[in-house]
Amino acid sequence: MDGESIYIPTTLPLFPLPEVVLFPRAVLPLHIFEPRYRDMTADALAGARTIGVALLKHGFEPHYHTRRAPIHTVIGVGQIIASEQLADGNFNILLRGVARARIIEELPQKPYRVARIRPLTCAAGSAAEDQARLRADLRQTVQTEPVGGSEIQEYWLKLLDTALELGEITDLIASGLPVDAELRQCLLAELDATARTTLLTEQLRTLAAVLRNRRTQSPAAEWKMN
Repeated sequence: MDGESIYIPTTLPLFPLPEVVLFPRAVLPLHIFEPRYRDMTADALAGARTIGVALLKHGFEPHYHTRRAPIHTVIGVGQIIASEQLADGNFNILLRGVARARIIEELPQKPYRVARIRPLTCAAGSAAEDQARLRADLRQTVQTEPVGGSEIQEYWLKLLDTALELGEITDLIASGLPVDAELRQCLLAELDATARTTLLTEQLRTLAAVLRNRRTQSPAAEWKMN
């Protein structure tokens, strides 16, 4: 992550998942039960404790149990920060996102998928005054265009009050954005912090507009974005 020195191996086990995009700094709880991924977790714990989380593309279902299940090539790299092996051999783990990476090639080494990867570096994207303007714009959008409950809104506003860089705040908000995972993947793949923040702000406004329209059409109906 920006400002931190974290060792990222050039070869990583891959954990393809539906609807899951791992951003830097976000924490992802996982229950590991498939035999191939139990092997993956055991190997990761015995090694660098890092796993690449790859979003499965639409239409993956017929190929899920094969190496041909289609995945996005920009992935989140996670570090195991807590783990528990259960009596049945399954694992509960916590993955903390530490970086973005791009898959260069997959390597047929293990029963699970393994890839050679290249870590990706994000750019600030604009001058300090533009960063301040984007931060203020994002804050106003979070305040006036709520898309989640009050606790989520309060958490996002607190993030905007921290000393974290704008790109890091954008990542943490994007990780909890209640939209289709493909849209979150677009945010993960955008390396320019300015462009990523602008895209996030636009998505928040669009979500809020859709929710207002749904409430107008069906005031008593419960509706979720995903």
